[in-house]
Amino acid sequence: MKFKILIILLLVTLTGYTQSLNELYKKSIEAYKNKNFEAFEKLNLEALELHPSQPTILFNLAASYVLNSKNKQAFELLSSLLSWNAELKLEDEDFKSLLEEKKFANDLKKKASFFSTQKESSSTFFKISNKYHVEDVVVIEGMAYLTDVRNGFVIKYNLKTKKSEELLSVAGAAFAIIKGVDKNSIWVSSSMFPNYSKYDKEQNNKSFVYKINTQSGNIMAKIEIPEEAVIGSMVLAKNNKIYATNSVSPKIFVIDANKGVLENSFEVNEAFNLQGITLDDTHQHLFIADYIKGIMKLNLADFSDRMWYESKAYLLKGIDGLNYIDDNTLIAIQNNSNPKKVIQLTTDANKVTKVEILDNALPYKGEPTNGKFYKEMGYLYISNSQWPFYDKKNTPLVEQWEPQRIRILNPF
Repeated sequence: MKFKILIILLLVTLTGYTQSLNELYKKSIEAYKNKNFEAFEKLNLEALELHPSQPTILFNLAASYVLNSKNKQAFELLSSLLSWNAELKLEDEDFKSLLEEKKFANDLKKKASFFSTQKESSSTFFKISNKYHVEDVVVIEGMAYLTDVRNGFVIKYNLKTKKSEELLSVAGAAFAIIKGVDKNSIWVSSSMFPNYSKYDKEQNNKSFVYKINTQSGNIMAKIEIPEEAVIGSMVLAKNNKIYATNSVSPKIFVIDANKGVLENSFEVNEAFNLQGITLDDTHQHLFIADYIKGIMKLNLADFSDRMWYESKAYLLKGIDGLNYIDDNTLIAIQNNSNPKKVIQLTTDANKVTKVEILDNALPYKGEPTNGKFYKEMGYLYISNSQWPFYDKKNTPLVEQWEPQRIRILNPF
């Protein structure tokens, strides 16, 4: 087994889990070296309880299955891992007996080819100048409003004239954006984030949520979040409450949109890194993407009533944007996968029964992030945000910045 590559991958772990996860990893490698393959399998299973989608652990577990003559289980796990990383290499001697079975070998090759093939179901709806680093978008009566990470701009784009203007700038990187109760207001989140041009290390992850008048650009309300937070996604429910996810710690903030105040926050103890959030048509349930764990459904009447969707055939890792289409359909933007993609999920009860790739490996180097679904228009999303184009000190590599494309998928 090629430990060097695997150890590098394992360094991407979570604060609070790192040491115990690394301890289990080290023990599993010792078991492997001692040819105690049953212990090797058991320790990898234990590690996945701490981090359910860690690629190195999943890879090692698949190897342990082969070494313990469980080729079918290894095949199923590797198929799932290929859905997330289509360039997964199975050159280790440990997989020899699996690959000697032609059916498994051929099926794995077909899956790798399928998950790496470019697919383009959407088309470019409009473009924004490459001087911006766009993160999120909302459309209100012929106008699109977008957030800019680098300089905190809220950009106003006229869909008819195809002209844009800077409505205002907020203090910090502008992230999530949603429509307000009336057509003349929007809500925008910001955070003092390292990629922000005026980043202040002493105010790291200090966040605000703003209510903004779309006509004047005036700030109508400014809500400070009293803890470190990066709010990457928000929704406004019929009860005039805004529900927002925090990716710094697994919390959901509840904002009273009428009063313009932070009403409450609650922690999802079993979660890791909360990202996209979306509401069903009845506004009784939230659907939330966890970058590590997958997708959760939460009852707004009882926050303790929550359910995680099972998905064995497809690895729901690295989902950023998430949008509800109907009671059995979600659209997810998977930007931590290789290649990056937009997928449609069909659900039944607590299971994902089908995954369809809508866009995959588009010919842009940027990163898809967030989107919105409109029954009259379809699903539109940011397809190539500038995230890959910064150096290690978060200085923008502006010569590599691309025009920001907002793409659209036809109505469902």
